[in-house]
Amino acid sequence: MSEFAIVNEMENKTLYDMAIVGAGASGMLCALQCARAGKRVILFEKEMQVGRKILVSGNGRCNLTNAFVSAADYHGATDLAASILKQFPFDTCLQFFHELGVLTVQENAGRVFPLSGKSTAVAEALRLACIEAGAEILLQTEIVKISKQKEFTLTSAKGEKFSAKKCVLACGSCAYPQAGGTQAGYKLAQSLGHNINTPQPALCAVNVKEKAVARLQGIRVQVKATAARGTSAEISSSGELLFTSYGLSGPAILNISGTIGQLLNKGPVTVELDLLPPIADKKAFLKERAKHFKTRNAKGFFAGVLHENIANLLIDFAGIRKNQPVLEWSENTWQTVEKLLGRWPFTIVSLRPWKEAMIATGGVKCAEINYNNLESRCCQGLYVLGELLDVDGRSGGLNLHFAWGCGYVAAKAIVEE
Repeated sequence: MSEFAIVNEMENKTLYDMAIVGAGASGMLCALQCARAGKRVILFEKEMQVGRKILVSGNGRCNLTNAFVSAADYHGATDLAASILKQFPFDTCLQFFHELGVLTVQENAGRVFPLSGKSTAVAEALRLACIEAGAEILLQTEIVKISKQKEFTLTSAKGEKFSAKKCVLACGSCAYPQAGGTQAGYKLAQSLGHNINTPQPALCAVNVKEKAVARLQGIRVQVKATAARGTSAEISSSGELLFTSYGLSGPAILNISGTIGQLLNKGPVTVELDLLPPIADKKAFLKERAKHFKTRNAKGFFAGVLHENIANLLIDFAGIRKNQPVLEWSENTWQTVEKLLGRWPFTIVSLRPWKEAMIATGGVKCAEINYNNLESRCCQGLYVLGELLDVDGRSGGLNLHFAWGCGYVAAKAIVEE
């Protein structure tokens, strides 16, 4: 049998209304809404199961949205984020999942989780709803080529061909490759005329130059972290910071890591830590404390204020003699301590690798996307959703909310059309 005949035998003769590449958050929600409206939908997933990133999100609990979600929580094309949030606000998101049968609970900082405490509650509810609505799901089917003439022709890695009137790219970013992240979505988008802003890791920890940070490994503290202070790129984040053997992690760092990654293209970046964010006037605080504890040595002076190991490292950084009483400190010493408490500098040399990044900055240039419905301006009938777009949010359920919103907005436009 000729090669031509083999390919023809593998061609699916069905003309689908919608072909969706990627069965993640945005892809499944889009598939569900379109199938419920009577569209003939086929959903392709290269992994053995749907929703791999949903399953690992929120440490396996799936922080599916946030009660305080706003456009200010996003970087990149914030106007696009605002458009999605206007069409798919928090209340709509919560109602959607409640109607799927997912019970939820709201925790601190507005974070919303399934009541069961397991991400499978969300991923399985979506999968079952898609099947019940009539969407066809093909697992372990990687789409490697898409062409457009009158209809879209999608070709799998096995040589199978599928035809559809419209096509949705919901492949996700290259972040977290162990959960399926690859460059494939960017390549498919490029093949259909799109340009890509270079992806970089985001929501990830950072490596620092100061090796002594390893002395603080495992310690968690509430801080305000500020990178690139005094420049147009200055960015700050408050919350928990985790010291590691290689550098800094925790939400306070994760939420500014995307911007730090962009700044690193020009060289090392300094991040300054405010160890006592509730105390605005560090100088007055230190003077008042010195009145009460002037005979104590440095370690005793910081007792009740700082973690013991942090205090010890700060003392070393300040060059204070271990047994020198506070009353003998010089003015230079007080100035150094004041600075370290409020602006302790660490030099960031790199981000952690892709396998530790929860999301990516960069992606399909959003100027090439219609903000109202997420249809491509480069290829009519093509829609680009979720992580593939150059929009990224801070931690706390914001990125999943954006992904759900993209699926909802695209489906609504397709169905109304």
